[in-house]
Amino acid sequence: MRWYGILSALAACWLPANAIFIDDAYHIDFHHALLGVPQSHTTLFHKSQASSNASLLYTISDKAVLGAINPKDGNVLWRQSLAGEPLYNTSSSFLVARERDGQIITGHDRTVASWDALDGRLVWTYILPEGTSIQDLQSVVKTDSTSSAVEDVIVLAVPQSEDGQTRVARVAGNGSGLKWEHLDKTASPSAASLAISPQHVYLVTKSDGLVTGGKAKVVTFDVGTGKEVGSTTIAVDVEPLGENGQYTAGSKSAYPFLVSTEKPYKTVKVSPLKTSKIETLAIESKGEDIESVSVICPSSTTDISHFVLHIKGTTRQWADVYHIDSKTGSVKKAYSLPATEENSILSVSASELTLYLTRSTESELKLYSTSSHGELARWQRTGPRSTFSGQFPSHGATEVVSRGKDLFAVRIAEASSSGDWSLIRNGELQWSRPEYLAYAEIAAWSENPRPDALAEELEVEASVNPLTAYAHRLKRHASDLTNLPAYLQDLPHTIFKSDPNAVASTRQSLVGSKMVVLGTSRKELIALDATNSGTLYWQTDLSLYITGDTVIKSLVVDNGHTTVYLSDGSLVVVDTATGKVIEYLAGSIPVSRLIHLPGHPAPAVVKIGADGTPRLADDFAPSNPEEGNVVVTLTADGSAVGWTVGQSVEKTWTLTPKPGFKFISAFSRPQHDPIASVGKVLGNRAVLYKHISPNIALLVASSPSAIAAYIVNGVTGTVLHTSIHQGILPGTEIAALVSENWAAYSFTSQDPITKALSTQIVISELYESASSNDRGPLGAKSNFSSFSADAGALPHVISQAYTVAEPISSLAVTQTAQGITSRQLLAVLSQSKSIVGIPREILDARRPVDRDANSTEREEGLMRYTPNLEFEPRHFLNHAREVIGIKKVITTPSLLESTSVVFAFGHDVFGTQVAPSQTFDVLGKGFNKVSLILTVVSLAAGVFAVRPLVKKKTVEGRWR
Repeated sequence: MRWYGILSALAACWLPANAIFIDDAYHIDFHHALLGVPQSHTTLFHKSQASSNASLLYTISDKAVLGAINPKDGNVLWRQSLAGEPLYNTSSSFLVARERDGQIITGHDRTVASWDALDGRLVWTYILPEGTSIQDLQSVVKTDSTSSAVEDVIVLAVPQSEDGQTRVARVAGNGSGLKWEHLDKTASPSAASLAISPQHVYLVTKSDGLVTGGKAKVVTFDVGTGKEVGSTTIAVDVEPLGENGQYTAGSKSAYPFLVSTEKPYKTVKVSPLKTSKIETLAIESKGEDIESVSVICPSSTTDISHFVLHIKGTTRQWADVYHIDSKTGSVKKAYSLPATEENSILSVSASELTLYLTRSTESELKLYSTSSHGELARWQRTGPRSTFSGQFPSHGATEVVSRGKDLFAVRIAEASSSGDWSLIRNGELQWSRPEYLAYAEIAAWSENPRPDALAEELEVEASVNPLTAYAHRLKRHASDLTNLPAYLQDLPHTIFKSDPNAVASTRQSLVGSKMVVLGTSRKELIALDATNSGTLYWQTDLSLYITGDTVIKSLVVDNGHTTVYLSDGSLVVVDTATGKVIEYLAGSIPVSRLIHLPGHPAPAVVKIGADGTPRLADDFAPSNPEEGNVVVTLTADGSAVGWTVGQSVEKTWTLTPKPGFKFISAFSRPQHDPIASVGKVLGNRAVLYKHISPNIALLVASSPSAIAAYIVNGVTGTVLHTSIHQGILPGTEIAALVSENWAAYSFTSQDPITKALSTQIVISELYESASSNDRGPLGAKSNFSSFSADAGALPHVISQAYTVAEPISSLAVTQTAQGITSRQLLAVLSQSKSIVGIPREILDARRPVDRDANSTEREEGLMRYTPNLEFEPRHFLNHAREVIGIKKVITTPSLLESTSVVFAFGHDVFGTQVAPSQTFDVLGKGFNKVSLILTVVSLAAGVFAVRPLVKKKTVEGRWR
């Protein structure tokens, strides 16, 4: 009985414990764990364990991110950035999946790495000499299929300078290092590639010379010893058709060959490397011009001697299947796939001695085998389209499983040029990943542009005469009454049963709907719902208007339109609700940066040129900014210049940093930065007045080993405060911001003796005076001017530094509608792949040093200063998620004063809602609707029960 009582007590504590430790994680936030657009030559299905037949989907994206995807739901199982941070537009990454040894091998830059295929753990690395980069990576073909030996890899490394040497090396598959290496000074590195057979390694290079431009040099090595056993030249055409722009195809198979063609695509040259015999294959044009030709062949050790030519004509697409004779090396056409007018992609999958060919079109999925021209299976494509832009996939990776006679299961992972990556199983769409989000570079907030039906109805009623408006209102109310029975039917369920999703839905309606518009390096605009799991609204391709090296410089969302300002001075106007392009205007003033100032009747646009000079953007329409706007720019020589911008632009001051320093960045207060209180109430009820000015700017100057922070008055250029920090780590990122009456910045320094790294956050607070209840020399004045005689009085500045465990790549601050809620400093920690929200109270520069806080300071909330700032787990906004490649964090107010909406982008996309001062304007999870209703009902019943007694007592009292 004693144990029964203890267990009962523990069971009673279970629900309160859940109420304490379960928070809003994974309910009010969302995360898109992205890889980038997969590359065709590095995407494949592979069995991660020798003991399992289950396959995972592996890829290396064009941002050099390696990842494993669960084919069932599309979730990322693990990711590794091969370059440390995601890159842009790189195709120099290679992936090799070896036969059932539980590892995959990657090659990037000059590093060969082996990863555990199941969990992504790094097993071993081999680093090539400096000055080289990997151009091809292949695994050695096993001659004995029963052998348990680990497969080695062959690496082709080309020099990055003209006097370097091309390397072909065999690296041990168990991580023990180099087995053999061959150096070649004569090989041309521009078009070098590898091909592997069970006995030989082939190095193929092509010269760009006038005489030798039409020939490829093939050097043959013994795969076991690395000795050169032969060399020959083979005639090739101009355009290579192998993977990743190489001349070699069928590598790692028993029959590697060279394949090339040239316009107008009448013939294709094929040369098996075993015989060096050149076969010229005629392409049937089928009565139309051929636009492109591609080769699809297996990358497998199985004894398969087929390849496929995929031919795209002007209106139709078809394919020819060819067979390579293993004895003579001759190439013969086996059969052709019928032409189709739909867009299509082809992919192959090898199973034992059978090569399956999958054709995916816009309407169906077909399965063939290279052994016969007959169609094995066909499925109609079902489910929603995975792309919003209507672009068809450009390549795919296939896995085919035979389940008996005439029964097959086909999974094809399709990558679209629009950035979607989706998986189709037997014609049905299983999932789609928005990899296009990994290229976001700029973002802007917008309210939900979707029309409000009630608001539209009220506008209609306001625009007509009263009688018509009254009739319209009666019809509207009658229409609303039709929903009354359903509302009454659901009312008990709403009151007495709590829906887990109802809390999030209700909170979203209270927070409001926020849209964020993203501009990407792929020349696209993307709109997401930042308060509803990052749902995609629309995706618009702007490559027709953004040409060459032109980039997006600014996004402005206003009055239902999104204006995209480009670096060449032009702009594109897009409908915020639908993403449709409204107009394009070519500009005449190139811009390096663009700012927006208050103006009439619309905000004025000011373009900053490469020389740091602001110019009114009057190339589209007259610009009418309000008088008195202050702009601070940086010049090429490292100086800061202040400007007054109104109907004209006038230079007001120039600031030069200390000798040896150059200004590298400037920061100002956010456009929305309300201040609820002009002072800070101390523990003794005195007030320490803040120095508040909309024209405060933070300028950061750097030298080879130091940085200097200047807090200046943007109107006069007066330096209010200066700090210099020595021992700065070269190339360190300086993250900074200004808000309210304080400025914060972060940097990483290195100790010159111990070489230890240290990252610091420095915060400086500005007050009118060092004394409480004192506003300084300007306190008694009703008007203030930065040019008055008393303006020379400097504010009182308090600074303090805190050390954190790792570098900070970006800083942001939370925003609320009225500024009543305490602010939170948001810091991006790129090494731990996290975003941390630091309460502003922790970073208070007035924390007492070398002593405990007294009673007055404790009442104010101050605590003893400690130089090391430890982040608590509850401060991490991403919780257990890993957010990689975050470049910037933006915030915006919500409808609730307690809540700020946060959105982070760069590579991953992450969104959440934070309440720095807790949700004081929202009922907590402990609120019990049933208890409230029962209490009200009980009170009502008590009133009715007591009423007769009170009435009787009143009557009796009157008779007395």
